[in-house]
Amino acid sequence: MPSLFACTQAAEQTLLSADPFTRFGSTGLGPMPKSLTQYRVFIASPGSLKEEREGFRKKLQNFTAVHSEPRGVHFYPVGWEETLGGVGRPQELINEDLKQCDYAVFVLHDRWGTPTGGGHTSGTEEEWLLAERLYKEAKVRNIVLFFKDVDSRQLRDPGEQLRKVIDFKEKIQADKKYLFKAYAETDEFCEALEGHLAKWLRDHETAASGTPSGSLATAAPAAVPTRPLTPSAPPGFDYWIAEADKLLDAEPANNEAYIGALFCAERALAAAGSDIEWAHAKNLVGAAQLQLKNPADALAAFAEIPERFESAEDEQRRLWLAKALHNKGVTLGQLGRSEEAITVYDDVVARFGTATELPLREQVAKALFNKGVGLGQLGRSEEAITVYDDVVARFGAAEDSALQTLVERARRLKRTTN
Repeated sequence: MPSLFACTQAAEQTLLSADPFTRFGSTGLGPMPKSLTQYRVFIASPGSLKEEREGFRKKLQNFTAVHSEPRGVHFYPVGWEETLGGVGRPQELINEDLKQCDYAVFVLHDRWGTPTGGGHTSGTEEEWLLAERLYKEAKVRNIVLFFKDVDSRQLRDPGEQLRKVIDFKEKIQADKKYLFKAYAETDEFCEALEGHLAKWLRDHETAASGTPSGSLATAAPAAVPTRPLTPSAPPGFDYWIAEADKLLDAEPANNEAYIGALFCAERALAAAGSDIEWAHAKNLVGAAQLQLKNPADALAAFAEIPERFESAEDEQRRLWLAKALHNKGVTLGQLGRSEEAITVYDDVVARFGTATELPLREQVAKALFNKGVGLGQLGRSEEAITVYDDVVARFGAAEDSALQTLVERARRLKRTTN
């Protein structure tokens, strides 16, 4: 997982990497063509659910930009607004759009709609029956069904439109063929939709892709057995933390990736089920904030972990305590508060200097190295050389490659420190 590491010279600068890495500049050749698989997602709903339709479109756009497009997938929203005018019954044109889609999302509230002229009570009914048939024929990969909560006063006197929605919902429940999601607010609908998008992206990544390089293609539906629909659980901690890690290490580095990393880290924080998961997510929040040039926010995030783990005795919590203290020192250095940073590095060494666990030894080595850098920045060259000597003495015989890298850097900076 990403950690923070820094020093004064540009050639030595390494940030947000578990193992030191180098970011390379542009080759001057321009961007290479990228293959994208497009999945078309249809939304069916009465016109009264305008906020949900707008939320649907924005959620697909945002999820694609942050999560799926970097991984070669584009989720494209399709609804009656996109249906081109033409000759024929309007609903038939909408049905043709549905036939070209990979996923179908149905959202109902208190209106059923009006007859379409094709023998059905509403466009929603016609679209639902078509989607069922396409799903059974393995031409639609998944159908998602939502019901927005209805005010209790309406339920006491539902009227014709709401009665039809209630009848449909009761039929779904009685048949036990499909599960559905009830929700109260548009934000809740959008969050649940995001869970389905995450699941569909995971499904894509587990399937073999035969799309030629450099093309934008509509994915052919894979064979799907006819079965009752099951709900896609919202993505959990493991998904969000992996996404945050991936975006922080994105090549080339850019603000959009860091904004996405912060978003994912905050979602991981909300989904954390233990102190360890919380510390992992909180550390990534700080890392993303630092990359976004918000050092005060980063410092606040890193400071929360030592507050919670101050008296920790188990190895995992002690490791997160050490990482957070080290990262706090790096952030203080970026704020120009070098003396405070050195104090924090001294705290890391005092707490963990005799630890035998390799991960803790690496944190001690980083803290000592950065202390030497900080002393050099303050013009205290002799003290800096003493610290570099300490790094070599403590870790010179270590076999771990990360420790050896720090030892070599300490030797190099000692030679160049006046």
